[in-house]
Amino acid sequence: MGNKRSKKSNRLTKQLKEIEQRIIPVAVPVNETQSDFNSEKKAYTFYLDPVLATSPRVTDTEIVCYAKDGYGGWRAEPNQEPEIRLDLMPADYQDQKPVQDQNQQKQLLHFFTITDIHLTDGEFPGHGIYSKHGGGIVSVYSEMMHYSSHVLDGAIHSVNAIHHQNPLDFGLSMGDNTNNAQYNELRWSIDVFDGKEINLDFGVNANPRVGPRKAFYDDFMAVGLNRQIPWYQIIGNHDHSWPDKPQKPLTEDPNRRFLSRIEWMKEFFDTQTQPVGHGFKTEQLKSGFACYSFEPKEGVPIKVIVLDNTQREDEPNVLGYAHGSLDQERFDWLVEELESGQQERKLMIIAAHIPIGVKYQEPLTKPFMSWSTISPVSEQQLIKKLQSYPNLILWVSGHRHRNTITPVISPDPDQPERSFWVVETASLRDFPQNFRAFEILLNRDSTISIVAKNINPTIKEGSFASIARSYAVAAQQIFNGRTEHLPSGSYNGELLVKLTKTMAEKLG
Repeated sequence: MGNKRSKKSNRLTKQLKEIEQRIIPVAVPVNETQSDFNSEKKAYTFYLDPVLATSPRVTDTEIVCYAKDGYGGWRAEPNQEPEIRLDLMPADYQDQKPVQDQNQQKQLLHFFTITDIHLTDGEFPGHGIYSKHGGGIVSVYSEMMHYSSHVLDGAIHSVNAIHHQNPLDFGLSMGDNTNNAQYNELRWSIDVFDGKEINLDFGVNANPRVGPRKAFYDDFMAVGLNRQIPWYQIIGNHDHSWPDKPQKPLTEDPNRRFLSRIEWMKEFFDTQTQPVGHGFKTEQLKSGFACYSFEPKEGVPIKVIVLDNTQREDEPNVLGYAHGSLDQERFDWLVEELESGQQERKLMIIAAHIPIGVKYQEPLTKPFMSWSTISPVSEQQLIKKLQSYPNLILWVSGHRHRNTITPVISPDPDQPERSFWVVETASLRDFPQNFRAFEILLNRDSTISIVAKNINPTIKEGSFASIARSYAVAAQQIFNGRTEHLPSGSYNGELLVKLTKTMAEKLG
């Protein structure tokens, strides 16, 4: 019996060593210079032809075949300049096709958005990998999930580099910090922002994997977000317990437990970065109401409205809990915030986990992720109401793991100011592993430019973040995901908005 166990252990060790030899990326895109780490100047491209033309198909579980069969290769390409978008502007303005002079633009606001981190408890027994099945959807399981803490750390490194060059006013973490609404996953994500030592081991079994691949469980010291940058949190559908999830620990480890909405919110008061609560107020810990607003920069009339548009825990299951949804209470609160912002002559940005007005073409994910058909407030009703506020310029979101920019055009051509932009930020976990930086710029012709740029996490050769990018690329190739803007998956835009006469006068 003991001899059989020894042989089994030797075979496992051999397999793990073989995997370790295969996971080095085909190409590593960065040099050891600080300027290259600020990846808004770089776009990553993966290799398509060698895989599709010559290599066999592999599944998401066949990690050892990724590099061997040509999957997962990537390199850095020159940055794409932001495309000027005039979709919301009047026809006569589009005919002129003016180009804004950067020397005549005044920066009103500079912020970043990070979303869909999906920091993952690697030993959670519900992952698709344990049943050898990804469900045909890359988000169900792909091997880079185990490296999500390292990718977040690399993103924070890039944020700090941007702040050093052009100070950021604030940041938004836009939901799905966790993958399974667990306490340990949430604490790891907050601690990475705080710059603490990150220990992915578990109390009951400190090293659940043996062999060379256990290294990604080892402790590391997160770089931490620059303390000058306040960051605010939005709740995502993965962040609060769903009705069919038990409220008891999954194992003997008390840290591996599901969180309710209120428990999730409470953890943001245990932090070393600012502000305490990261947008949530202590009185909200009684109700679980996860909406709030703030004005990020003194002297600049811009208001950010943070909206929880995830499904309620008591909403019936309609093919899952990833739909956008608003009950009457949240809708009424949103209208009140918009009314006050409009009356006070403030430009407004809505930040929510789930986008609106976007196209869902995927046969597998559309039934799970689009706006709920039984939401008390329909998507059409919401958009119509939003279009009645000319000072609303932007809706930012995550959720779909896409870098899509969608114009929501005014129903009245004579009132172009009733339009706004919907900008989605991709996931830090899945390809292309981007976050975004936004600049709100005032132009001299009574327009606003919203400059939205994709940013890559800092990735050093041989790092876990580098391995994660290779896995993300391989998963994109294996699942043949419907990602826009291939091969990089990224998109930069300068999005123009026409100001009302009142706001143009106020902004000077």
